[in-house]
Amino acid sequence: MAGVREIIARRLWGERLRDRVAWLSPMPPAPTGIATYSRAVLDGLERTGFRERQRIEAIWPASRRFEGALPWYALCVYHLGNNVEFHRDIYRDAIRVPGLVVLHDLALDDFVKGMVARGDPVGRRSLREAIRNVDRIRSEDLVRSEPLRVPWAAHVARRARGIVVHSEFGRRYLRELGSKTPVFVVPHPVVEREGDVRRARARRTSLRQPLEARGMRTLVGVFGDLNPAKLLDVVAEAVRTLPATVHLVLVGRRIEGYDVDAVVRESALGERVTLLPDVSDGDFLGWMCAADVVMDLRHPHRGEVSGSLARAMQCGTPAIVSGIGSYLDLPEDLVVRVSSGRPDPSEVAAAIDRLAGDPALAAGIGDRARAHVEQQAREDATARGYAAAIERTLALVRDPAHLALARWARSLVDLSVTGEHVARGYGLSYARALEELTPREGGP
Repeated sequence: MAGVREIIARRLWGERLRDRVAWLSPMPPAPTGIATYSRAVLDGLERTGFRERQRIEAIWPASRRFEGALPWYALCVYHLGNNVEFHRDIYRDAIRVPGLVVLHDLALDDFVKGMVARGDPVGRRSLREAIRNVDRIRSEDLVRSEPLRVPWAAHVARRARGIVVHSEFGRRYLRELGSKTPVFVVPHPVVEREGDVRRARARRTSLRQPLEARGMRTLVGVFGDLNPAKLLDVVAEAVRTLPATVHLVLVGRRIEGYDVDAVVRESALGERVTLLPDVSDGDFLGWMCAADVVMDLRHPHRGEVSGSLARAMQCGTPAIVSGIGSYLDLPEDLVVRVSSGRPDPSEVAAAIDRLAGDPALAAGIGDRARAHVEQQAREDATARGYAAAIERTLALVRDPAHLALARWARSLVDLSVTGEHVARGYGLSYARALEELTPREGGP
């Protein structure tokens, strides 16, 4: 009976899906930055003509009705973030049907812990694999970031056929972990449409006027998810030590379990702080253009590339960032860096004061950041990076030699063969013979 079902499934799915790519990601209007990111990437692939050559089907929500179809797609692209609500089913599918995995966070700590808390067996396996690989993480810049000390992504990285990250820091982390999976460094997309940015910049004066009437001359903004990793208390303390003409605005989504209202109350800034939670996309971008300085600190750092920083650069608003991880991959003249971890508020205040006191310096940083983003947009760097990652991963999964080696490797695992046995040559004769039969580039 099982054989009959397999034949029926092959007829129903095989012919229809074998040349298509499944794109598993939150999509708008899901309240997560990965949704807008994903929409921007798909728009870029459409714009560059890649979707004319390769059909891509976005699957969201990740309903169980797609579960049986996924193995029949030519390739599945899985977008993984650190939120169980949005990514649990996508993660389970990425383990079950290996494909191209996009790691929006290198540290899937909250995600894996959340799966374990829910009693998910896949989460427990991921936890065990992470713990087994702890000793591999030794670099100082990784060890000092607590979420990265334990390689929570080890399980899905091992299962993947390819991995997309957004910075060289991400590639270095996976290599230190010992991952042999091909890694593609693809820059964060230019998310906002240029027309929306122009309209947002046109609102700068009207948004600032009420605050300027209360004495504001310099507006410092924190944008995105209003969570403890943004160090809102440190930023508030830094602003409190600056002249009364410096005001703070907090714009973004409230996060369950974090009382941002308490941070505002305890800041003692009074009318010098404005909290704007859960605003529209237009207002979010408008306030980003209205700000003189964007604060984009992260502690603990999870290896992510900041979507709010990408928007600030597109708006041409100078940003102050943490000196750690993916932030260090940015050219030095595009941002201002402060210490990693929890910087002293005095250091943050000095960085703000430096930009506020030197308009030419601030304008130069903002202009260079905007030019950098505009060049990426002209070159469609993100879309072309994804196209290369998809094509190379498709070539890998279709390679008969690779498929044979995968079966060989699984057989060795079933026999309890370890890396030590392979190092002594156990079972390698088959792989070497297969390599001799593989055509060389430019050969027959």
